[in-house]
Amino acid sequence: MLKKKNQEESIGELLKNARKEKNISARKLASLVGVSHTEINNIERGMRVKPSILVLKGFEKYLGIPFSKTAKLAGYSDTTIKYGDDEIIVSYEMYDNQLSKYKEEIKQLEYTIEAKRHIAMDIKEYYKDIIKYLNEQNNLPKNLMKKANEIDNLLSDIERKYVSIFTEK
Repeated sequence: MLKKKNQEESIGELLKNARKEKNISARKLASLVGVSHTEINNIERGMRVKPSILVLKGFEKYLGIPFSKTAKLAGYSDTTIKYGDDEIIVSYEMYDNQLSKYKEEIKQLEYTIEAKRHIAMDIKEYYKDIIKYLNEQNNLPKNLMKKANEIDNLLSDIERKYVSIFTEK
């Protein structure tokens, strides 16, 4: 099939030419990209005109075909092409995996914060007895009592901060 001068190359022609230029079989490319060789053949024959973004990113990686070019030929929007080039949106699967990682990270951070809160509360509880004892002493230097009260205030601040973290959720 002859193309007119102004007619754009199809994604199938582009893929086939790039694959042959790199001397990569359809089966090998399919294995690299993570699809069946039938999918590669269908794209090359024009039976599959809009491959997934991940497949197009695979063509970029293994054949050197710019994603922006294949995505445009496949009919993706300029927004998708822009984000795909920046590797922000690549697939729902990647989005779900990233979201899962973030949720796990949040869970770990919440656990850490809760553990630190318990430690701070324990310290505050033990320190309460120390402050009580120091207040009962008559001959303590004023600077020692001042320091003890500063520590008590600091522990109270820490306790308030941990409480505010959990009430903001």
